[in-house]
Amino acid sequence: MRYGLLTELLENHHSGVTSLFVRDWVRDIDIGIFEYEIGNPQPVSIDLEVHISGADAPKRDEIDAVVEYDYMRAVVDRVIASKRYNLLETLASEILDGCMMPREVVGAAVTVTKLAVIEDNGRIGCTLTRIR
Repeated sequence: MRYGLLTELLENHHSGVTSLFVRDWVRDIDIGIFEYEIGNPQPVSIDLEVHISGADAPKRDEIDAVVEYDYMRAVVDRVIASKRYNLLETLASEILDGCMMPREVVGAAVTVTKLAVIEDNGRIGCTLTRIR
């Protein structure tokens, strides 16, 4: 949870905020600027948070009464399939664009992390956050 984002949202949405999230979603993605990366998909972890104004229970216990988690998966799948990315920042920005599309969404954050950096077996990544 990104407390800075949540704190700012709560200041502007006095009825509370509902947070939906997906964590540690790993996809093999052809991404990177180095020659050894091009054409060689690598594991990338994607973490998403979507914040919706209000913290009340849904009016009905039915899927069409809420923002469905499945739209986040659809956004990620569509963005990944759309083109090859050089930069994690570009990938994250386009995922975030899609996550912000539902009118109910007041804020969102995405973190993308390369899990297998060849040079040192470490991880690199970026987080982007937007508030409507």
